[in-house]
Amino acid sequence: MNAFTILLEIDDINRFPDVKNFFSYCRLVPSARNSGGKSKQRSSKDGNKYLKVAFSDAAIHAVQYYPVIRKYHSSLLRKKNKQIAKTIIAKEIAEIVYFVLKYKSNFSRRDGFPNNKFKGQELEHKKSLQWPRVVSPDA
Repeated sequence: MNAFTILLEIDDINRFPDVKNFFSYCRLVPSARNSGGKSKQRSSKDGNKYLKVAFSDAAIHAVQYYPVIRKYHSSLLRKKNKQIAKTIIAKEIAEIVYFVLKYKSNFSRRDGFPNNKFKGQELEHKKSLQWPRVVSPDA
């Protein structure tokens, strides 16, 4: 369902000149409020709220089911709070989506994803953790 939502809400990926504009449209960047030398950051209300939800949901599921992403998430948690770490994972997933749609390439290719923290690795998930769990009637 997330993939369908993302494709429908993005429409044409070529309308975004670079990945930073795409992040902004997806509400994955903070909005800064600066006044008198002080700055405060809140989540931005500019952009598409459905993409924000879709990428945040994808980040939660990616942390649950992919050990490579879980390891990256735990390293982020040492430095950042839980919400910021989830948003960083969502941004990484959004970057993958952007480059896959823009260049029509597979994620596993290293040359298409210059700043990706997952290092172009094939992401293998643990099937035993997926929902719904298959349980035999004899157990």
